[in-house]
Amino acid sequence: MTETLAQEVGAGVHAVRVPMAPGGLPYSLCYLVEDASGRIHVVDPGSAGAGNLAWLTEALQGIGHGMRTVASIVVTHLHPDHLGLAFDLSAAAGAPILLHERERDALLGVGVGAGNGDGDGDGGWPTAPDPAARLDGWGVPDERRQELFAAMARPAVSAAVPDGAAERIVGVADGELLPVPGRSIRVLWTPGHTAGHLCLDDADNGMLFTGDHVLPTVNPGIGLGAGFTRNPIAAYLESLERVAALGERTVAPGHERVFGVLGERCDELSRHHLRRTREVVARLAKGDEPSVWQIARSLTWTGGWEGLGGFTLLSALAQTAMHAEFARSADARRYVGAG
Repeated sequence: MTETLAQEVGAGVHAVRVPMAPGGLPYSLCYLVEDASGRIHVVDPGSAGAGNLAWLTEALQGIGHGMRTVASIVVTHLHPDHLGLAFDLSAAAGAPILLHERERDALLGVGVGAGNGDGDGDGGWPTAPDPAARLDGWGVPDERRQELFAAMARPAVSAAVPDGAAERIVGVADGELLPVPGRSIRVLWTPGHTAGHLCLDDADNGMLFTGDHVLPTVNPGIGLGAGFTRNPIAAYLESLERVAALGERTVAPGHERVFGVLGERCDELSRHHLRRTREVVARLAKGDEPSVWQIARSLTWTGGWEGLGGFTLLSALAQTAMHAEFARSADARRYVGAG
């Protein structure tokens, strides 16, 4: 049984399916990367919990390693299904946790939000400090406000930094090489899913670790969390272009499965978002200054507009607000109407 937990997916790289809480995707993918000195670097350890720590310990043992050989823990972004186990793993192994410096600052300053997603796999926008003002700004009719207030009050899944863990959290910058002997793994800042999301390019071995930036079939949520200094749609589209320009890689994502055709998948994701943007542009072209609510009602939703309610309605409106802001921006001119 032990040998089956960690599956080899590249030279010196093993993938581990780490269980997630029921109700969403069944597991996240954690990667065990061996360096030239015989030590292990863990990428995205997964969700917190004693059971998952034991699971990862067994996976390490299955490839001839243990806690004493874990040299570093690299986390692509702040969400608990990627970061959660990092604290217990770091305490057990005495290894540092590496995050993009923007995620590090957010983690140490304000904690971690889980973010939202709608039925199409798209995400939301950071929560406004005044829910009533947010709904007013979106033009939500009175009869739908109570269900949206209830959705806004849903507690966010968070990952508080345990006592003593902050000193082991290290920020890394775009273009930086990770301290992995014998490998040249470069940090790529890829904002979109979160403001400080990163990918890891192991160019010599033709492998790209993508976290939730590029998944094989799921359309990742966009704008999940605070810290964005520009529209998340614009940031995500540019980040997709950046990784597509790397050429073909074996893609090691945070969920589903390892896959190829990086460029093709990046194009699919870009087209997915631009279809929504073009719908918004068409609605704005009518010239009547529609509210976010009015725009959202005119868009195509997987389950239909009438099927949206509560949290899914909230997420749909948040997504629409992002696309409307993007559609009105100079950034959109690069994309809308092309292809």
